[in-house]
Amino acid sequence: MLKEQTFNADGVTINFAEGPPSGPPLVLLHGGGDRWQHFLPIIPNLVMRWHVHALDLRGHGKSGRAPGQYRPEHYVADIVGFVQSQFTERVILFGHSLGGWIALLVAAELMEEVRAIILGDPPLCIERFLAIEGSEQRISQWCTFRGLASSELTMPELVSALADLPVPVPGQDTPIRYGDLPGMDAVHLRGWAKALSQVDPDAAEYHAEGRLNEYVEKVDLDTALRRMTCPVLLLQGDPSQGGLLSDSDVEHALSLLSDGLHVQLEGAGHDLGLATWKVAPLLRAVTGFLESL
Repeated sequence: MLKEQTFNADGVTINFAEGPPSGPPLVLLHGGGDRWQHFLPIIPNLVMRWHVHALDLRGHGKSGRAPGQYRPEHYVADIVGFVQSQFTERVILFGHSLGGWIALLVAAELMEEVRAIILGDPPLCIERFLAIEGSEQRISQWCTFRGLASSELTMPELVSALADLPVPVPGQDTPIRYGDLPGMDAVHLRGWAKALSQVDPDAAEYHAEGRLNEYVEKVDLDTALRRMTCPVLLLQGDPSQGGLLSDSDVEHALSLLSDGLHVQLEGAGHDLGLATWKVAPLLRAVTGFLESL
């Protein structure tokens, strides 16, 4: 059903999985530290009506590495080149987390070539993003991720290390083990370990070194939102479950968009339900939106 191929993005090999040409093109963009397989829980439904292209961002999955070139503008340039070279009709972009930033910024550059965008729980307030990701706890976590990505641990050892990571829980003073989170199991841990093993450690450079102001220097989300003339669906993870898109973010974004819609995915956190395969609310929102275009 899906065939992996590659695209040359100005010297960086971009891996992508392509589905059958069942309809208009739909490009899926995963978040930081992940790979295209993150969308597997919803791809079987999407390929029935859309021509799915699920990409590995540079430095992720099977895509090529580009040390020192992992800021948002580098990812955006890759996807702009991909869209312009691969399609003759307008595309829909669906980005999760960092992929949401990329989808929005690509659409701001290619207004005439993008039919609609879906933003999956991206942090749309740069100031709050800097506060969260710049905290001592998050920097420590990114340092751990970078260390694990560059380690020579076996897969079982990497799974064990990930399971032991402390995770803050809203309303609790002490973190809990990642492996003890509700719905967590050995298969999910192994999948994350696989994704982490394929990430270039340099992709975490700015986060792990607390250099986030440099990372977002060229990111202007408000201007991009104002430029949108195509329909935009904002998918909000439940903030009480770890969703990053706050109610105030949603309100602000909708005030800037000319054609914006919003759906909060009840019970789903930042992962939108993809990590646990509890994707019925996500599929309902995404399919309904796509069929309205």
